[in-house]
Amino acid sequence: MILRILAVLFLAQLALVAYLYWPESPATISRDTLVARLSPGAVNRVEVSTQEGATVVLLRNQNQWSLDRGLPADNDKMRSLLNALLTADPGFPIADSDTAAKRFQVSDVGFVRKIVLSGDDGDATVYLGSTPAMRKIHARAEGESAVFVLPLSSFDAPADIDSWLDTRLLAVQNVTEFALYGVTFTLTDGQWSRSDGTDVEQESAAAFAAALGGMAISGLVDPADDDAGAADEALRVTLNDDGEIRQLAVLRNPESDRYYFDSERFDSIFSTSAYDAERLIDAATSLLATEAKEATED
Repeated sequence: MILRILAVLFLAQLALVAYLYWPESPATISRDTLVARLSPGAVNRVEVSTQEGATVVLLRNQNQWSLDRGLPADNDKMRSLLNALLTADPGFPIADSDTAAKRFQVSDVGFVRKIVLSGDDGDATVYLGSTPAMRKIHARAEGESAVFVLPLSSFDAPADIDSWLDTRLLAVQNVTEFALYGVTFTLTDGQWSRSDGTDVEQESAAAFAAALGGMAISGLVDPADDDAGAADEALRVTLNDDGEIRQLAVLRNPESDRYYFDSERFDSIFSTSAYDAERLIDAATSLLATEAKEATED
């Protein structure tokens, strides 16, 4: 009899422990999207911030996203983020309580990313938190307690300018005119010509135009950056950009061997790789050297 009573008490204790400490059960109701009241096409402002205070703001003008200072942003990155938040099926929530929100770092006061979406249909705020696995992140919509797992990482929602920049923002596609040190090169009917009438080595001109179309940046440089400030001009090219004449200079710091693009179009200096900078410099050198050789032979 005593053993039976003890067994009943033991089972009761187990039930109490399970009730108090068992993780929150997932809600049984699925949903179509994490945020239902907004569509990607209606969002025209996105603010991404960290709990430490880093913040970046992106604005949409028609089909192009840009940073709030006017620099073009990566449209594909923004499209992927909005689709994950506003159109992807988040499945069933893994938990539904304020305690769970804190544990998964998606509470109002404890988060990895806070994303404020604004648009024609209103505003919405999403919190991104801890990562249970690669390319997975906990997420919660403000005003709700349900916690979901989305196919994202915090790197997909960066809170810094460099990570959002369109790395091809300086690339000039389909170049038909450029100038090097006072000599203008023009493409007409598939043939390059010079403003001074000298013959042009067509392959060299085409290689330089291709280098202009392949330019890539790696980040925005602070105007107070000492390394960029000590860089020397290695090349200067004048571009006809949709009817507007713009200067672009390639800079190199001989001490650090770092390269930069100084863009008149964006009134900014950008860091770039040695590959992209030297490709442009080498193509210009080859073009000018070919013409100098021809002039000497004449």
